[in-house]
Amino acid sequence: MQYLKRNTKFSILAFFVIVLSITISISTLAKTEVYFSLSDNPQKEIIKNINQAQASINIAMYIFTDREIALPLIKAQERGVKVRLYLDKEQVEYQYSQSCFLVQKGIKTRVSSNKYIMHNKFAIIDNRILLTGSYNWTFSANNRNDENLMVIDDPEIIAPHQNQFEKLWLDKYSSQRTRQLYQIAKVNFPFLSTTSPKSEVQTININTASQDELIKILQISQPLAWKIIALREELGGFKEPINLLQLPELTSIDWREWKEEGININVLDI
Repeated sequence: MQYLKRNTKFSILAFFVIVLSITISISTLAKTEVYFSLSDNPQKEIIKNINQAQASINIAMYIFTDREIALPLIKAQERGVKVRLYLDKEQVEYQYSQSCFLVQKGIKTRVSSNKYIMHNKFAIIDNRILLTGSYNWTFSANNRNDENLMVIDDPEIIAPHQNQFEKLWLDKYSSQRTRQLYQIAKVNFPFLSTTSPKSEVQTININTASQDELIKILQISQPLAWKIIALREELGGFKEPINLLQLPELTSIDWREWKEEGININVLDI
């Protein structure tokens, strides 16, 4: 009897040691880097992460005036990365804002419907890296002000930020203010127009699509197309289209945009 009690105690102790080890291992894997303006050059870190993006860059930024950050965003889009920019209402007509410049370069941009201030300052890269802190994307933030930037790769912190970005992007944007921004930039934006013709339906079978077809029809980057093909091989074929979202780089925003753009995704056998 005493033997059984002793064994039970050892088993319980071993269980807690294993749980503690797993917890420590997970927390060790996630890391946060902190950068301070005037000493650590946060701008350089932001640009580095933009340049490393492979799938998406989702940005919610109160003030965005730094052309040095705007330029790599354009380069990212040119290599197939989906860039989405969500701004405060004051950025529509602010003289030094990069909003018009980025809209003219084809960056999808939406303006907050908040009648007060959209004061978020964060960006999510590939749904894997979070950039956040007091740092606005401005020259002054890097060269004059005392600011901080955190670079975080912890999924538990990234997830609520991604969820919040989706709410802002899908449910808390002003079509009137966004249309005004596009008009100032002299760019048509039929995405918001109820009178514009529907996009021609494009169909893609993700179980047979080539890399080039994935890139062209889904409008994604080459690295993301590779990952879709790798996941397809790992699963032995997709059972249903929504299986694509097993890739952390793809989110419900992508799914909704494909539907709105008339892209029909199927998994039909040949």
